[in-house]
Amino acid sequence: MRAYRLFAAAIVGVGVATMSTGVPAQDAPTGIVGLRQATMKTLGAHMGALKAILTDQTEMVDQVPMHARAIGDVAGHIPVLFPEGSTDPESDALPAIWEDKADFDSHAEKLSELVAALAETAEGGDVQASLAAFGQMGKEGCGGCHETYRKKDS
Repeated sequence: MRAYRLFAAAIVGVGVATMSTGVPAQDAPTGIVGLRQATMKTLGAHMGALKAILTDQTEMVDQVPMHARAIGDVAGHIPVLFPEGSTDPESDALPAIWEDKADFDSHAEKLSELVAALAETAEGGDVQASLAAFGQMGKEGCGGCHETYRKKDS
């Protein structure tokens, strides 16, 4: 009987622990907007890993190409995450994306080129050169697009 009570208490505990935190799931964007926000967060996670490696964990520079390639794989698909009319009040995407889609798409291509250069540089093991390539990727790749096509933080 005691084992049954412990099992029941564990089940209840897991149920309570996994319940909503009070933020309804429907508040989060869904569909293509939700997908692109999740994708951009993934890119941000890889950028964070790259920064950590290149500034704090330099002995792990051999991990840089993997993260760079992951960003590059996603960068090639960024344009399809922004189909015509996929705006949302909760999104940071500016209407300028759809007003000049060709320029927006060219920024994704530029990011792909810059992450390929970062991966190649890092394969040589030169941390300082990799850090410089990372900075260029952040400024011209991510930043080049965010400057024009993403809402500014308020």
